[in-house]
Amino acid sequence: MSSDNNNLDLNKDNLTKELALIFGQLKRVGNVFSPSKDLRQSESNLLVYLTYLCPPGSNGIKVSELSKQLKITSSAVTHVIQSLEQTGYITRTMDPGDRRSILVSATDEGHHFVEEREKELFARFQQLREHLGTDDTKQFIRILNKSVSFLSSSY
Repeated sequence: MSSDNNNLDLNKDNLTKELALIFGQLKRVGNVFSPSKDLRQSESNLLVYLTYLCPPGSNGIKVSELSKQLKITSSAVTHVIQSLEQTGYITRTMDPGDRRSILVSATDEGHHFVEEREKELFARFQQLREHLGTDDTKQFIRILNKSVSFLSSSY
């Protein structure tokens, strides 16, 4: 009996390791936008997030709020913003409600860049959906949602 329990524990340990490894691999593909020759990954991520938070025609967002949303320091956000501003993908303007604050928003070029990247992304996920098939895709989504929910919850 003891040998059976040891084998069962070993199988559970191996399964746990495999689960951890596959989630580690997800991190590598987690940056779902393909690398850009124009932007570093951090710049691309911030620009995408900014376009989601501030659609065309919106006033923009304060650096401090963007920092909170991205869960990175304001100084890190400012560094990336400066770089994106030089490429013409974002603009900074004074907040009309608080002249001490600066609002950041994507330019038309920035929105266009993200739209083109989203088209590539959607095509790639469409290929994945076709590869998996409808039933496996639905199961995959269900399991990933359940996993993300568990891993996001605090201990």
